[in-house]
Amino acid sequence: MTLFVMALSGCQAATPTVPPTNDLSLVPAPGGLDVAGLGGREIGFGRDRIGVLESVTRVEGRRPWSVPCLSGRDAFETASGLRLVFAGNTFVGWEGPAGKAGRVCV
Repeated sequence: MTLFVMALSGCQAATPTVPPTNDLSLVPAPGGLDVAGLGGREIGFGRDRIGVLESVTRVEGRRPWSVPCLSGRDAFETASGLRLVFAGNTFVGWEGPAGKAGRVCV
């Protein structure tokens, strides 16, 4: 999957949007996120934070935004209501309406 290179900034005035990639959606899975519509592609645990956030932005059309995470980890909320959890720069878990997998905020 080709990813757009986006510069990250500690302070962002607004959540950037991009046109979503047609017919794709994120599907929570035990090992990360599956990308429905891309023939078995996934965003697996262990991936780098920048790559995960860029991929999610491409699929959903809106960049995930930072939210509190009480466990000392970092978390980002997606447009579809998933909370992506990172330890350092590594994708380690998700929480959302479908449940949770990996390491979470609580």
